[in-house]
Amino acid sequence: MNRSMTFPLMTMPSPARRTAICERCRRPLTDPKSVAAGMGEICRGKSNTSNKGTHMTDIAKRAIFADVFYALIPFSQALVMHRNVSENDDSVVVTNVPHLVVHHSPDGFEFGHYGSGAADLALNVCQLYLNQVNYSGQKTKCYDGHCWKLAWILHQEFKREFIAGVNWRKGATIPFEKIEAWFKLNMTGELINGCAPLSDNSIFE
Repeated sequence: MNRSMTFPLMTMPSPARRTAICERCRRPLTDPKSVAAGMGEICRGKSNTSNKGTHMTDIAKRAIFADVFYALIPFSQALVMHRNVSENDDSVVVTNVPHLVVHHSPDGFEFGHYGSGAADLALNVCQLYLNQVNYSGQKTKCYDGHCWKLAWILHQEFKREFIAGVNWRKGATIPFEKIEAWFKLNMTGELINGCAPLSDNSIFE
C-alpha cells in the first residue's frame, strides 16, 4: 500500500456514552447493541465479517487518548500505523487498532521505538486478533480492562517484530496476511494449552 497516503485527523471522542455516535471514532451508530454500548463493533474489537468476532472481552473504561482511530482501512485488511505531523513538529499517531485494554501507556499508542506506547499498541493488536479468531482462554488483569493471557505473552515479541522498528515519521501499513502468518507461527500448541482452560483449544480450522 502507499506509505505516503495522508491520514486526516479525526475529532477526539466525547466521554458521553449511549449515544448514536461512537465515542472512539465518532462515526454514526445504527445497530441497537452498538448504540447501547456507545461504540461500534470495530471499536469494541469485533470483526466486520459475519463469521468472526462473535464475542468480545472486557473493554477499557478510558475513552479519550492522544492517538486517533482510523476506520477506513479495517484491521482485517492491514495494520495501519501513521502519524500526522504539524509544522511545529507536534505529531498525532493514527492507527486502526481500538483501545481494548490499557496497561503500559494510559495516554495512547505509539510506534517507532520500544517504549510504553508501542507496547500498548502491540498488546491491543494481539487482543484484537484473538478476538477476531474467536479465541477463548484465560484472562489477565491490566491497568484498565482484561486481556487474554495469550495476548499478554505474545505482545512484547509482536512489538519487536512489527512496531518498534517502524520509521517514526513515515509509519507503515502492514498487510493482514503477514500479521496472521506471524500469529499462526507463534501461537504454538504449547502456548495455547497453557493459556486456555478448555479441552479443545484449536482456533485454526
